[in-house]
Amino acid sequence: MKNRFNPYLLILTAGALWGGTFSLALLATRDGAHPMALTTWQVILTALIFSIICIRQKVPVFNRKNLGKYFVVGVIGIVAPDILYYNAAPHLSAGILSVTVSTVPLFTYLIMWGLGLEGFNVKRALGIILGMIAILLLVLPDHGLSSIDANYWILAVVACALLYACENVYISEGIGNQISIFELLCGSAMVSLVFLIPVTYFMGVGEPVSWIFSTSGLAISGIALVSAIAYSLFFHTIRTAGPVFASQCAYIVTISGVLWGILIFSEQHTIWLWVSVVVMVIGVGLVSPSQENVTNATEE
Repeated sequence: MKNRFNPYLLILTAGALWGGTFSLALLATRDGAHPMALTTWQVILTALIFSIICIRQKVPVFNRKNLGKYFVVGVIGIVAPDILYYNAAPHLSAGILSVTVSTVPLFTYLIMWGLGLEGFNVKRALGIILGMIAILLLVLPDHGLSSIDANYWILAVVACALLYACENVYISEGIGNQISIFELLCGSAMVSLVFLIPVTYFMGVGEPVSWIFSTSGLAISGIALVSAIAYSLFFHTIRTAGPVFASQCAYIVTISGVLWGILIFSEQHTIWLWVSVVVMVIGVGLVSPSQENVTNATEE
C-alpha cells in the first residue's frame, strides 16, 4: 500500500514546487526586464543545472541522434510557453496564472482520446470534470475577469497549457523510455538556446551577467532550479503512471500557486478557495494510475 502512493507523492511534490514559480515570475517581471531576456536566462540556467546532473548521473549531455526530440520538447515545452508566460505575468495575479494550468489535464485527455491512445473512462472523466469545477469555485467568486486585456492574457496562458499537454503526450507516446529524462531536458534546453540567444541579442533586450544578482535575476535562478526538480519528478510520473494521471499535477500546481500568491503578495481569497481544495482532492483521487503502471513505478 505504501508503494501505491508513490505516483501521488511525486505529483504533490512537483506541484508544490511548480506552484511557487508563478510568484517568482511576478517578481522577475517587476524590474521591467524583457520577456525574451527572462526566458533566455532561465533556459541558460536550466541547461547548466541539467548538464551538471547528467555528468553526475553519467548520462549523455547531448546526443545528435536525438536532435529532433530535443527540438520538439524545446519548442512546445520551453521556448513558446516561457515567452507567453513572461509576457502575461505582469497583467495577471499569481493565483490566476496558476489557475490556468488546470486546463492541462483536459487537453491531455482530449488529445490522447482523439488520437485513440486513451479510451473513454467515466471515472477519469469525472475526475477531470471535478478538477475543472474546483477551478471555477476558486476563480469565479474572486475575479470578474471582465477586462479585455485580462481575457487576452488568460487566453495566452491557456495556450501554454495546450502546449504542455502536447508535450505530455509526445514524451509518453513519442519518446517513451528511449532517452534519460535528464538528457532530454538538458538537450532540449541547449537546442532552445540556439534560437533564444541570437534573437535576444538582435532584439537588443539582453541582460548582463551581473543582472543575475538583482531581484529579477535571483527570481529567475529560483525558477530554473525549482523547475529542474519539478520537471524531473513530473516526467518520471509520465513514464510510470501515464500522461493523463501525471497531468493531474496541474491541480496541485493551481492550489499551491494560489497559496504562494497569498503568502508572498497577500493576494485575497475567500472560503471558496478551501471549498475548491476539497473538490480538487476528490478529482485527483479519481484519476488513479493503473495497477500495471503502479507496479512499474515500484520496480524502478
